[in-house]
Amino acid sequence: MMTLKQIEDNISPLVEHYRRAYARLANSQVDTLIAIDSHIKQHSGKQLRPLLTLLSACSCGFSTHPDADHPLFTVCAALETLHNASLIHDDIVDQSDTRRGVPTVNKMWSNRIAVLAGDYYLAQVMLAINTVNHSAITAVIARTVQEMSEGELLQLEKQRHDTLDIDIYRNIIYKKTASFMSACCEAGALMADCTPEQRIAARAFGNHIGMAFQMRDDVIDILPTQQTGKPQCNDLREHKSTLPLITAIQNAAADTKTRLLSLWNKETLTEEDIETLRDAVATDCNMQQMRHHIGDEQRKAHDAIGTLPDSPFRTMLDEIADMMQYF
Repeated sequence: MMTLKQIEDNISPLVEHYRRAYARLANSQVDTLIAIDSHIKQHSGKQLRPLLTLLSACSCGFSTHPDADHPLFTVCAALETLHNASLIHDDIVDQSDTRRGVPTVNKMWSNRIAVLAGDYYLAQVMLAINTVNHSAITAVIARTVQEMSEGELLQLEKQRHDTLDIDIYRNIIYKKTASFMSACCEAGALMADCTPEQRIAARAFGNHIGMAFQMRDDVIDILPTQQTGKPQCNDLREHKSTLPLITAIQNAAADTKTRLLSLWNKETLTEEDIETLRDAVATDCNMQQMRHHIGDEQRKAHDAIGTLPDSPFRTMLDEIADMMQYF
């Protein structure tokens, strides 16, 4: 199976055009914003979202030798910038001090500066999309910002209350994560002048990939640190209901279930409480059950793009879907 790096290498000219557009997007003369932008770009993640946009475009017939100034690359840059804005705001809401092992913007500067930086990035997204002059793209991104905001608010609203409802959980992760990946794939298809059927296929693929991605992330949160390199139990500390927690409590014996629910409904969790919950989740969530949930989303993702023309780009999207299972 290919890695994300190998997939990037296979479409390296397109990735380079995107990176140049991304580097141009933040052009502030304010020293603080310049420093924040440098910090974010220095510690950026896999940049999966623009990669999905590029592959979706190519899967729907986009030329692999476009002009470097093609608006597709501006769209990719805007989507990654929107992702950065959402992470800054998420870290403020969650009061997070680190992300990917490095200090967050709110930790390094302050909550006030982080809020303004996130707003600045949102403004950059709007300005960039305005230059693309594509009403459908504008609508897709606006809808995504709306859904992501609703997802964050819904999660806060449901903390400790009705949070162990699987349907509420799925709605939250759709709005917070899957809607964005869906938008990235849909935007790529639109930039390729896709057919209505191709647009639906790309959007559905992104949706199911996003659902699988978030479920996988939830599972990783309770796995041993040495397997993942990530801090453990952040979701439990933040009182976030996740798929492993929901299934563990569903699977637990009656007396254990009562004890865990009583623990979960406490106003504040101690480190001892978190350790107890983590051990219970690791014991009762059933990894096979987790893989079944994720695998179901993977199958739906594969089926969604099965209607697209057979191409190396569609194959690479299938490879990304397959990556969601590994933990």
